[in-house]
Amino acid sequence: MQSYIGVLARSRVPLVDMKWSQIPKDIKEQIWEAVDMAFVVGQGGKNSVLASAAKKWKDFKSTLTRHYILPYTNDREKLSQPPETYKFIEKAQWDAFVASRLSKDFESVHSQHAQIREKLEYNHRLSRKGYAGLEDQLEETMPGVEIDRSTLWKRARQDKHGNIPIQRWQRKQN
Repeated sequence: MQSYIGVLARSRVPLVDMKWSQIPKDIKEQIWEAVDMAFVVGQGGKNSVLASAAKKWKDFKSTLTRHYILPYTNDREKLSQPPETYKFIEKAQWDAFVASRLSKDFESVHSQHAQIREKLEYNHRLSRKGYAGLEDQLEETMPGVEIDRSTLWKRARQDKHGNIPIQRWQRKQN
C-alpha cells in the first residue's frame, strides 16, 4: 500500500507547490479515494494515508533535488528536461520546480537544513519497516521478552553485524 501511495503522490501532486497544506483538497481527496478503492482502509485511516502521501511527496521532491538538480547547477542543459526516470513530469512543471530549487530562498533554507542534519549523531537503519516492523521482528525472535523503547532505539541504529558505528554513544554505554 505504501508504494502505491508514493506513486499517487508523485504522479498527481504538482511539484511547484511548496507545502502539503497548499495542495488543493480535491487532489488530496483523489489520492484518498484511489487508496480506499484499492485497499481495505477504514475511514479512520484517511488521515494516516494522507500523512503518508505528504511525506512521500516531500521525499520525492528531495530526491529530485539531490539527484537531478543540485549536481547539475552549472549544467543548464541537463536541467532543461525532466529526468528520463520520471517521464510523467510535464516540462513546464519541471522548469518551475528547477527555478524554485535554484532560487536564493531555497539555497538559504537548504544550507540551514544541511547544518542541522550534520549535527545528527544517531542515524537509524530501519528502512521501510520502521519501528513497528522492528518491534514485530523482535517479538518473533525474542518471545516472552518485553521490548521497551530503549531496546528499539538501540536496535534501530545497529548495522548488519550488530555494531553501532557511533563511537560517542559506545563510550557513554561503557
